[in-house]
Amino acid sequence: MQLLTLVGMLITIASVIFATANTTEVTVTLLGSSFTGPLGVLLLVALAIGGLIVALVSTPGTLRRQWRIKHLDKRVAELEKTCAAQKERIERLERGESVPEITPAAAFDVNASRLMF
Repeated sequence: MQLLTLVGMLITIASVIFATANTTEVTVTLLGSSFTGPLGVLLLVALAIGGLIVALVSTPGTLRRQWRIKHLDKRVAELEKTCAAQKERIERLERGESVPEITPAAAFDVNASRLMF
């Protein structure tokens, strides 16, 4: 995470230097509207809009993966608990003790097509 922060700061510094070095006035026409301003500022605005679009497009997939990971972590915890109970049952059976039957947990279907990495 710290590496990403450092990279972000370096990109920001380079962008500011770029914007201050490119002060030539340019006119941009988009969908019938014209915008006039310094080249560096207009490019930074375009970069910011592009970053916002990328964030909006990638957010649903990221949230879906985080939910799936959380769900699978809960299932792993359940299975580890069942495994520990089975090991304890095996130890008791090996010692000759009587043990109650354990009902198996419901089957869990992992659909690999839903896991998007």
